[in-house]
Amino acid sequence: MRTGLLLFIAGLLAVPMSGAVESGFAALSPRPPGYAEEGAPASPPRLEFVAVGEEIGVVRDLVAHFPKGTAAAFQVARVEVNGAAQGDFLVRNHGVFNAHRIVFGSEDFTVSVYAAWAPGTEYQVALSGATEAGEVVKLAVAGVAPEERSVVAGASLGTPTPDRPYHHMTMTLAKESLAPGKVMRVEVDGRRADGKFAHYVEYANVGVQDPRSREKTEGLEGENYTGRIDGSRDFTVTAPCMWTNGSKHTMRVTVKFDSDEEKVFEREATAGGSGGHWNAAWPHSVSIVLRETVGLPRRGEPVHLTLGLFADDLTNAAAELRVVTYDPTNPEAGEDGYVVAPCQVVAATEWRDEKMLSAEERDAETGEVVKRYDPTTTVELVFLADVLAYQEKVYQVLYGNPAAEALAFETDLAVTPGEDLAQTVATEHYRFGLASNSGAVETVTVLGEGKPVLLEHKLETNGAVHWNPGCYAAPTPWVHASDWEKPEAEQITGTLMHRTRRFAPLPHMDSVTANVAYTFYAGQPYVLMSSLMEVKKDLFVKALRNSEIVFNHAVLDEFVWLDPLGTVRSLLIEGAKEHPIHALEIPADTPWMAFVSRERGVGFASITLAYENTNVYGDPASVAQPYIYVQNGPWIYWSRPLVYPFGGQNLTRMMHVRKGSLYLEKNAWLPFRLKDGDDPFADVKDLAKRLTHPLVVHEWMDVDDRTPDKWVMPILTMPFNEGVAGAVSAHKETKGEKQ
Repeated sequence: MRTGLLLFIAGLLAVPMSGAVESGFAALSPRPPGYAEEGAPASPPRLEFVAVGEEIGVVRDLVAHFPKGTAAAFQVARVEVNGAAQGDFLVRNHGVFNAHRIVFGSEDFTVSVYAAWAPGTEYQVALSGATEAGEVVKLAVAGVAPEERSVVAGASLGTPTPDRPYHHMTMTLAKESLAPGKVMRVEVDGRRADGKFAHYVEYANVGVQDPRSREKTEGLEGENYTGRIDGSRDFTVTAPCMWTNGSKHTMRVTVKFDSDEEKVFEREATAGGSGGHWNAAWPHSVSIVLRETVGLPRRGEPVHLTLGLFADDLTNAAAELRVVTYDPTNPEAGEDGYVVAPCQVVAATEWRDEKMLSAEERDAETGEVVKRYDPTTTVELVFLADVLAYQEKVYQVLYGNPAAEALAFETDLAVTPGEDLAQTVATEHYRFGLASNSGAVETVTVLGEGKPVLLEHKLETNGAVHWNPGCYAAPTPWVHASDWEKPEAEQITGTLMHRTRRFAPLPHMDSVTANVAYTFYAGQPYVLMSSLMEVKKDLFVKALRNSEIVFNHAVLDEFVWLDPLGTVRSLLIEGAKEHPIHALEIPADTPWMAFVSRERGVGFASITLAYENTNVYGDPASVAQPYIYVQNGPWIYWSRPLVYPFGGQNLTRMMHVRKGSLYLEKNAWLPFRLKDGDDPFADVKDLAKRLTHPLVVHEWMDVDDRTPDKWVMPILTMPFNEGVAGAVSAHKETKGEKQ
């Protein structure tokens, strides 16, 4: 490129190299001169031919560079490009914009304009202006534009983000090389990225419009799914690309312009040294985006996933699955910037029906083979996530390494089996003892800071803390799930989660069945309890209840709850109404409640997560004004009556419960220590908010090569056309019927 500098300063014989700008110019300048390093050499004069862009509202594609010392301080009044005056231009002193177009003279400066330059063409940028004293200054610099324009403005490789939860490659097509048209094909490393009926290729018309072409285009801006190119803006193409640190990748984009001309754009990008795919030995992944919505930081938050993975890509889920997140500023991150999250595979179930897989089916119209199925493994897992308040964060579940060995995660969750269904489950926060006959909670010990505090019942019958679901359908005795003798039971045990579940008809009954499950997590202060009771036959009852917790008076002496107006209310047990009269009745869906001892500084809370009554046959749920009541007798307890004539003044009544009635509940139990200060129940409130606002979970999985290119019509009872006029109705036409 040839450059030159022409200088004409009328009436000036010398140019000062330093010194203050006169007060008039100084008042118009955002800063005084002297920003550049004193004694630094001046930059050579040159023209810089750049892509069309916009700075401070001015479109430019040509930057004229002038060295310091070529003129005294002056104000630029006119700029010409090859003799043509330019209305808009920018003046910068040592890179700092000057709105009044003042040149300090003691610093290198630039003038930016829009020239619509053509390759191989010579250009001259000429300036004219005047010093503060009115003396004329004229400067010019010339150069030749490059012989070719870059048709691709750039290519880059990106790490997973909440908007793009996968490693990806982006190529930007330069607006100067475009015209209105459409993307026909996108390939990454030779593999077509847009060839399926569903794909994750993103297109966008971005940036400032080129003034030369904007009048000839549709003015499209932003993302579009169709790949339509406006032609006056840069155009970006982004597609999944599993890059690793230092790897090289090529994107190839075929475009057909409205003129019918086809053009191929291609660019290679080299990855940097961080942020690449976690480990190439794990070639397959599913991305999980977590979103926190209520402003509570989550630490070790259990996240449950159920994933459908191609079975041929998975050998041993429990050994090879890894959950990672790229979080290089996290103190727990490795040298590669990744954090490996603790995870536990709960179940892995493979579907591989060879008869269905081998059956050949052809499209009735095209004769093409229809592929409907691939062997699939359904994987259930739980992992512990760390998410900041209001943060969106990407985790990746990786698999496909048959040589991998299972990771051992050290946690505070410990399970000690006992006789029959008895066991003790403990973390640093609590210790729960389960009964040998039923597996129901029998003791609760509050751990953590301070002396352990035992909470129990053990005054009557089975002595359990957790009694229900239960039913009293006379003449059958009043029975509870805690009365079970060795019901059907299963458990899942790992270092992150321990879950027990039991199922059976209620004792002495064949018309009511129930299940109860407890879930314990490492590092978490709560236990999840869920129960489901189903009425198999019509029956008449005196009592049908769930959600019963019973303690003795040894420690706990007060009941607190959150009322419908959001106020924490309290009832002292001593002096409250006594059995058989209810001490207190509150709504059945009360958000949380607790028995506490302010003297001992401990409590046991129950947080309502789900409460649902329905019927499998579609009939109304059999409920009779459900509520929760507190009872003060030799023991203290709360319970939720669903149908409960025995609890009223007229206890001799028997009420009907329809067959098919279902009663579901899910609660979080929290053994806790009261907080110091004005809000002793702060931990209960925070946990209730956290559990009733779980992390929002979104799954992303790349389109696999095994997936058919075209969408496959499902197997239907009758053919249909979605949203098409003349679609076939599922209702058969009837003829000859009387109207």
